[in-house]
Amino acid sequence: MQHLLLIVDDDTAARRAMDVFFRREGFRTALAADGIEALASAVDRTPDLILLDLSMPRLDGLEFLHALRAVDRLAGVPVLVTSARSDQPAVAATTTLGVATYLVKTTYSLRGLLNIVREQLARRAA
Repeated sequence: MQHLLLIVDDDTAARRAMDVFFRREGFRTALAADGIEALASAVDRTPDLILLDLSMPRLDGLEFLHALRAVDRLAGVPVLVTSARSDQPAVAATTTLGVATYLVKTTYSLRGLLNIVREQLARRAA
């Protein structure tokens, strides 16, 4: 079975790059440009893991996380934050909302992100 990743980022180029990369690695993907689209997608098709940017229009990443965690069947979905923000309050806020990993966009490669995604999915399956 292919895992479904929900990729949430308002940056079209970043979203497309992750989409192409993860599809080539055998994942199914769903894409969203903001938290409203992401929440609708997650409710419609429960993802196995969410890659989430924080700074987005309409409904930002933190607001999305609050809404996601309020839906019982989505509350346990692992979330990896991939954000340009590195400030401590943002990191702390995501930790309290059960974020599995917080990555600053300039500090990881897609190959490194793939390893983290696979690790999180393996933990969830165990």
